[in-house]
Amino acid sequence: MKRTAIGFLAVAVAAALVPQALEAGIGIKGGFSLARFAQESNVPPSFDWEDLPFFAGGLSFGSGFGFVGLQTEILYVRMGGKNEAISLENRFDYIQLPVLLKLIIIPGGPVRPVIYGGGYGAYLIKAKGLLGTEEADLTDGYERFDYGLVAGAGLEFKLAVVGLSVEARYNYGLSNVIKNPAAGESMKNRCLMVLFGISI
Repeated sequence: MKRTAIGFLAVAVAAALVPQALEAGIGIKGGFSLARFAQESNVPPSFDWEDLPFFAGGLSFGSGFGFVGLQTEILYVRMGGKNEAISLENRFDYIQLPVLLKLIIIPGGPVRPVIYGGGYGAYLIKAKGLLGTEEADLTDGYERFDYGLVAGAGLEFKLAVVGLSVEARYNYGLSNVIKNPAAGESMKNRCLMVLFGISI
């Protein structure tokens, strides 16, 4: 009986303390991205891709305990690249799911610096190529699934009712997105993002 009472007391104390230390929330994020293909080929000349700017955004789900947090997201992201010399743009639209381990450098206070890293998986919705005024559907020539690494840093602002955040991250694609590449041919996604968020 005594052990049971002590057990119930321990559970009650844990239940009272955990909600104060454990933080969880849902939010929205939006910002812009600069995407550029990393392309390799054994057949010269090599093709130089330039940064393709666009919007990025979606939902975020986070939880944290002290210095450590876990963040998952569902984002709409445009990868691709352009070459202004020949008026070419390739636009690859993805639904991306990053899973990030977050280190909260200063867990207390209204301003919290964070760094994080993890990976992402992504599904290609559509791929379009524009050469001058001509537009072509490129979807069938590229892999539907992409994956890679993510690293970034930012600031979180804890207000009375909501949380705000600003962050910069880099997406480093590991998958060759060309469906049937020639020998020595590869094209991988690279993307720099700046995102602003609000959470509850």
